[in-house]
Amino acid sequence: MNRSDGSLVSSSTGVFYPYQHQDFYAMDSLFLSPLKQEEVWDFQSVTQVHLGFLGFLTLRGFLRESLSLPKLQVKGLSKFWKTYLAKVNFLGKGVPWESQEFIPNLVSDSLVPALTFSGKGHWTSEFHWERQDKDTTSVFFSATNKQSEGDIAISDLMKDFLQYSQAHHYLERAYIRKENSSYLYLNSKETNPRVFFRENPTDLPEFLFLVAELKIKSPTHPN
Repeated sequence: MNRSDGSLVSSSTGVFYPYQHQDFYAMDSLFLSPLKQEEVWDFQSVTQVHLGFLGFLTLRGFLRESLSLPKLQVKGLSKFWKTYLAKVNFLGKGVPWESQEFIPNLVSDSLVPALTFSGKGHWTSEFHWERQDKDTTSVFFSATNKQSEGDIAISDLMKDFLQYSQAHHYLERAYIRKENSSYLYLNSKETNPRVFFRENPTDLPEFLFLVAELKIKSPTHPN
């Protein structure tokens, strides 16, 4: 059906089956596919916690919320997912999706992300999350319900993010997405950074999304 903002939403119910991989383009194709009126996401094949999947899932939830659609449902979460989500009380942070299986709120010493990176108030809904695993930090940022006039440049987001992250990390790869285009940033110690641009038009409302993987700098690592 057509909604008031021109986006298309199917009246049917959809069940989605993501599988474990590292490809941001593949995540994009699945998680930014046309919305269904009711959705269930079965994570049984995504056994390990990966912030790319969590970020895209959360973005889709916020997009559904902006269209007043029912919360998407998630099932098939592995013990690794359940333990992580419970320790950080992720579902208690106001995220727009629900687990069909019980996930308790565990008391733990896990650090809550410092929410110092944001979109400067261009959006009504902004959500930033980080996860540290040994020498790697993963980050995602989701922004929906635009409240400012004019275009918001991806380059501005990337500039702010680099300034935010470079103090203690170096960026390995990042994926930045708007409703009509995307940038994939790949860094390497052997070559100069590479950036790939794609035009990816969708029928979704305006949004801004970033997911990135960073390595913690060693004391001898150059800036």
